[in-house]
Amino acid sequence: MTAPSPAASLACELIIEHQGPEEMSIHFVLTNRTGAPATIHYYLPFMQFDVRVTAGGVERSISQPAIDLPVQPADLTLPIGGRGTLETPIRLRFASQPAVPPDSFVWTIAGEPAPIEVRATIKLDGIAIPPCTARF
Repeated sequence: MTAPSPAASLACELIIEHQGPEEMSIHFVLTNRTGAPATIHYYLPFMQFDVRVTAGGVERSISQPAIDLPVQPADLTLPIGGRGTLETPIRLRFASQPAVPPDSFVWTIAGEPAPIEVRATIKLDGIAIPPCTARF
């Protein structure tokens, strides 16, 4: 039996904030709940996650334009009990159609604005982080 990865006990909090009148920014706050420091290897800009959105229990589709840009490796080290933030360039907005011309960093949630639940799954090699959820 193999021991669980120290990162398997990272907790994730999804933060959604107004970014102007029509858009919302998102970022992640990770907490190290293990007995050892944890180092997370990722790429900047941080976009290694999937997002699902529901409104009133109904899943909403999300339009995500293609992004083609260079990335840089980065590390985030969390001390025992420590917290760290993974910022993203992604902004969410409600609309019936994606923006024209598309802004690669704006993901469009189909439909009219409504209270939503956002569920994000961070995807990093060798690290198990439970999905993060937030209501907005």
